[in-house]
Amino acid sequence: MSVPDVRATSTLGRVLLFILACILALVLPLLVMRQVFNSGGPAAAPPARTTTPAALLGATSVKAAAAAATGLAQTAEVCRLANLRQKAPLSAAEVSLAQFDKHIDAMNLLVAGKISLSVATTYWDQTRVKAAENARAFHRADQALGANAATCPALDPAVAGPAPYAQVVAIMSCARAITARTTALAQARTAVSTWEHHVHDMEMLRMGHITPAQAVAAWQKAWKTGANQLAAYDEAAAKATAIPCSLD
Repeated sequence: MSVPDVRATSTLGRVLLFILACILALVLPLLVMRQVFNSGGPAAAPPARTTTPAALLGATSVKAAAAAATGLAQTAEVCRLANLRQKAPLSAAEVSLAQFDKHIDAMNLLVAGKISLSVATTYWDQTRVKAAENARAFHRADQALGANAATCPALDPAVAGPAPYAQVVAIMSCARAITARTTALAQARTAVSTWEHHVHDMEMLRMGHITPAQAVAAWQKAWKTGANQLAAYDEAAAKATAIPCSLD
C-alpha cells in the first residue's frame, strides 16, 4: 500500500470516530434521563419538618397558661400579705375603741338617769386603765401598716381568664375585704384620735393643769363627736368582717 493510501485510511478512521463520539454525546444524556424517570428519580430528600398551626397553638397555649399561673400566684401572695398586715391595726383599734365605747355608754346611761354618777365614775375609771397605752399601740400598728401598703391589685383579665374559677373568686373576695378593712381603719383613726385627746384631758384634770369646767366642756364635745365616730367605725368594721379572705 502506498503512503497516500495509508493517510487516506487514517483520516477516514478519525472521521468515523468523531461521528461516533457525536452520536454518543447526543444519545447518552437521553439514555440517562430515561433511566432516571423509569427508576422514580434520585432518592428524594426527606420532606422538611414543618410546625403545624395546631402545634403552634398548643405551644402558645401552654406558655399562656404558665404565665397566667405565675401571675395568679403572685397576685394571691400580694393579697395574702396585705390581708395579714391589716390584722394587727384592726385588732389594736378594736381594743382601744372598746374602751371609748364603754366610756361613752356610761355617759349615755348617766344622762338617761339609768345609773348614778358614782356608777358612771366607776365605769370611767375602768376605761382609763391602759387607755393611753392601747391608743399608742394602735398608732404603732397603723404606722407599720402604712410603711407596707396593704393593697390587693385587681386581676389582669389575661391572668384571670385561664385561671381556675375558685382561685379567681378567692382573690376577688380578698380584694373586697381589704378595701372594706381599709375603710374601717380610716374610721378607727379618727375615733382613736378623739379618744386619745379625751384621755389626755382626764390626765390634765387630775394633775390640775385644767379646770373642771374646761374638762367638762371638752368632754361634752368629745362625747357627741366620739359617739358619731364610733357609729361610723362600727358600721365599717361590720362590713369588713362580713367579707371573708380565704388567702390567709
